[in-house]
Amino acid sequence: MPIRIRWLSKDRLGIALMFLGACGLFQVLFIFIAQYLAKVGNYLVLIVIPMGVTLALFFSAIIIYESFIQIKRREKLRSPYKKADTIEKKLIKFLSFPIVRPILIIIGVFTAFYLISFFVSLAFFPNLIAFVLAENIAAVSALLIANYIETRYAKIRKY
Repeated sequence: MPIRIRWLSKDRLGIALMFLGACGLFQVLFIFIAQYLAKVGNYLVLIVIPMGVTLALFFSAIIIYESFIQIKRREKLRSPYKKADTIEKKLIKFLSFPIVRPILIIIGVFTAFYLISFFVSLAFFPNLIAFVLAENIAAVSALLIANYIETRYAKIRKY
């Protein structure tokens, strides 16, 4: 049975808001890139598209977080008396923190797909359309990667 976290409960609301804030701050970087480096001048596009992308990245971070929690629960049930691994290095300890890992995965996937699709579409379209296409392609690919992690890595079957 897959774990479904009630995100509006008092215990998990802070984690959900951290995910939303991290995705929003990440999109501020892409708004800056679009406005000043790519010279996208339409303010409606600069506000509406990143808001939708922020929600898509937030949802994919939640999916990946639930997948890692499911894996941790499964490992704990399989070997309850196993000695806990001690992590010595601070960077590895920080990267293995369950809230940081989904954000880093989503940021990496989104950035890679955004840059590739932006430069490819920039060859065929003007800056405004290239920005919109790149944001949408990168957001959809982040959702697909999150779904892939959920179904293949965590082996969660919803139905």
